Amino acid sequence: MAPKLFISLILFSLLSFSSCLSNDSISKAVEILSNSGFLSMALTLEFGSKNLIPRSESLTIFTPSDSTFASFGQPSLSLLKFHFSPKSLTSQSLRSLPFNSKIPTFSPSHTLLVTSPPSRDQGSVLLNGVKVNASSVIYDDGWLRIFGIDKFFDPNFRASPRINLDCVASARDDDEDGGDGSMSFDEAIHKMKEKGYSIMASFLELQMGTTKASTLLTLFAPPDEKMEGYFSNFSDYSSVFLRHVVPCKMPWSVLIDLDYPAAVPTFLEAYKITVTLRQDQEGLLVNKVLIIEDVYADERLAVLGIGDVLPAVPQPEPKPKPSAQRRRSMVNLEVLKVLVGFSSLVLWIFGF
Repeated sequence: MAPKLFISLILFSLLSFSSCLSNDSISKAVEILSNSGFLSMALTLEFGSKNLIPRSESLTIFTPSDSTFASFGQPSLSLLKFHFSPKSLTSQSLRSLPFNSKIPTFSPSHTLLVTSPPSRDQGSVLLNGVKVNASSVIYDDGWLRIFGIDKFFDPNFRASPRINLDCVASARDDDEDGGDGSMSFDEAIHKMKEKGYSIMASFLELQMGTTKASTLLTLFAPPDEKMEGYFSNFSDYSSVFLRHVVPCKMPWSVLIDLDYPAAVPTFLEAYKITVTLRQDQEGLLVNKVLIIEDVYADERLAVLGIGDVLPAVPQPEPKPKPSAQRRRSMVNLEVLKVLVGFSSLVLWIFGF
């Protein structure tokens, strides 16, 4: 790997960029990286920082480990620059970035995209589908910050067309288990109660306990404070629960790749859930209710926390109001229709 790395460093020297970061910051970062299993990035910074990094008063670097460098092979200059951002990103700011936020990089025309599942504790951070160790910053002096990542970012992430979800069956036949037996929800129920979804957890335990093991499910769970006092009578219980359950598995990783808007059926007859991207593109909505948390997922079941109870009748998308000119045209058309009709009536009366 060393000869290839040396070739890349020579390429860096051909660039005419200059850095505003102090040599002291770079030197300290190089030392810490070298002692933390990130020698490849340390060498890149030590020999190429002045030419690699454009003029910037702050810098955030996302670096794979030496083992990732070794298995990947020598990355190109453009790919390395995709791992450098002029933004000053702290651990807290990384964890608080909403879904679909864009982070600029030093790679022309390429930005990093936040793909983290929504979570109340904001514990995990995914950029372009790659896990960032945001809770354990490698280096931070207030100007330069370095975070470890699991693998190299893909500049073409999500470049392929999004998938269209076809979810029409309430169950599938599985040759491995033959569809026999019932599904256990114990782990999901425990996680839901732990996170404040006890009412929906109870419904899951009582009403779906006999579900076949071959069934794939997604449960959109409102928090307890939104469910309490919602029911007017016992007959409401079943319909409320069933309209929150989709007969296929849609974890967060599937939801972020849907071709929006995407409509899927539920266990409540004639009731559908439509998944859309919020207008500010910083969240996903189901029937206009925000998904707030990725609660649980296994091979058969996905549970996603939502901000409120889904409406009994999904609200239709508002139709755009016609412009003033279009309204005048519509009025004139109606007047014309009346005049034509009146003229026809007159002609018929007088026998023309």
